[in-house]
Amino acid sequence: MAELMPEFEQQFATVTADITSKICIISSREGAERRILIQDVDKLTEEAKELLERMELEARDAEAGQREKLRTRIQSYQVELKRLEGEFSRMKMIGSEASMRSELLDGGLQAGLSTGEEQRQSLLDNTETMERTTAHLTQSHKVALETEHIGAQILNDLHSQRQTISTARTRLREADSDLDQSSRVLNTMLRRVLQNRFVLWATVLAVVVVILIAIYISATRG
Repeated sequence: MAELMPEFEQQFATVTADITSKICIISSREGAERRILIQDVDKLTEEAKELLERMELEARDAEAGQREKLRTRIQSYQVELKRLEGEFSRMKMIGSEASMRSELLDGGLQAGLSTGEEQRQSLLDNTETMERTTAHLTQSHKVALETEHIGAQILNDLHSQRQTISTARTRLREADSDLDQSSRVLNTMLRRVLQNRFVLWATVLAVVVVILIAIYISATRG
């Protein structure tokens, strides 16, 4: 089951990488180009969300042993997409502030950085954003791997405990069978003891009767 999961994950990685690259250059673009980039990121974000929904459907159809691992990976992807959406919002705001600052400069209301300095600062900001995004991606991947490892250990522990319980149940059934057999043996022995006692008392009684008859006959003849 979940045969399409690797394909969806690959598509999600491609889409999020595209989102990251576009986010990094939004703040340095203006006008129509900036609006096109924002529209592209919005479309890519919707595509990523749709891929996550498909992953969730695949996880529901997966085998029980794989279902939790898949859900853990999907949760890490959801966290990563949420972080990219936050970064996207921040870049749009930074771009808006840059546009306002440019308008003030054009109007002569602010003296500050030259065009070359602004571009340099924008490149520095983009580099920092890229490094921060890469670090977040690496950390998210690390967390996903650690969570998957922990889930596998838990499944192994549960399997071991199930085997222990199964062994204990088998031994309990064997012990119960032995007790039943012992009870039957004891009951048989008790019946035999009672039978032997009955035979013994019957023999004693017969001997006493014979002795009494003999005494009676002897007394009558005398």
